[in-house]
Amino acid sequence: MAISTKASGRGEDGGRRAERERRSRLRADRTLVISDTMSPFCGVGSIMFALVAIAQFSFDQTPGSWVSSTAAALSSLVLAIGWVLLRGPVGPMLRQHSLGVGVGVAVMVGLNPLVYVIGTKITYPAIGMLLVIVGVGALLHDRFWATAVIIAVNVAWIACAFAFGIPVSPAIFASQLVKADALAIVLNVARHRTMQRMEQAREEVHRLATTDELTGVANQRGFLEVGRSLTEAADEDPDLTVVYVDLDGLKLVNDLHGHSAGDALIQSVAEVLRRTFRPEDTVARVGGDEFAVLVVGGTPLLAHDLISRVNERLREAGISASIGIASSQAGVRVDLGELLGRADAAMYTAKSARKNGGS
Repeated sequence: MAISTKASGRGEDGGRRAERERRSRLRADRTLVISDTMSPFCGVGSIMFALVAIAQFSFDQTPGSWVSSTAAALSSLVLAIGWVLLRGPVGPMLRQHSLGVGVGVAVMVGLNPLVYVIGTKITYPAIGMLLVIVGVGALLHDRFWATAVIIAVNVAWIACAFAFGIPVSPAIFASQLVKADALAIVLNVARHRTMQRMEQAREEVHRLATTDELTGVANQRGFLEVGRSLTEAADEDPDLTVVYVDLDGLKLVNDLHGHSAGDALIQSVAEVLRRTFRPEDTVARVGGDEFAVLVVGGTPLLAHDLISRVNERLREAGISASIGIASSQAGVRVDLGELLGRADAAMYTAKSARKNGGS
């Protein structure tokens, strides 16, 4: 029948859509984490670099240190401006590009100790370089960019050691690098695991918020969310059909046999609808004894076929229900709430006709 045509392919489309939505939520989580980190980092960093600049200008008499002191003062100014911008009208725009902002800040911070090493030709100890390596591992949520910045800092420091020499053995120099890199890896892995658990918790909360606990199908919120995602993802308005199913006699079953029997009946209806419709169609329980199914790519012919098929499957299961259907108009922006209301009204018309002896 027409209802099963290209089901597997469109099921794959649904799977890809779900994966895109999952990745979008993950990016949103990462953006939230890094943006929450950047504002206090810029504020505190601005103060710390200002203190470093003052201390170096006042007390560091090492030849060439003035370059690093100037870089620290400029970094303090940039971080202060960043803190103000993050808390101002452009803050939301910066947070949308939080990874780029984070990488930029990490590079700027990493240049400060490197400038000191180059200016003074003192390659060891370089506590600032070690702290930058550890800090980048802790702050940058993106593994590629964290690795790239840390490798760049390693290479730059090693290059300075070759160019200016080191006052300690190469083994001691290498061991300090390895220790810093190891700590950066540990912090980055811990942060990544935290992000994964945050994503898992978010997925579970989202599942509970959009799924009917009794039947395992979508609830009304999940139904409307799927409709919104279909409309937003499509290049043109999609053809959508809503099938509205109202179970007959649930109250009588509850009164005669108890609510457990009523629950079993509702679960039976959900299972029938799952087996009747395609994988890419969305079955939802939108009321105590009411279900709605969102069908993508529906046509008038398919709509009548759907009603017949649902009725047939429900009768086979010994279940009586009233069914209404409504389809969107081609080329017209879909209001899923309005479409759901039209299908609900069609269901009541069918129910009234049956009560009055109609078919």
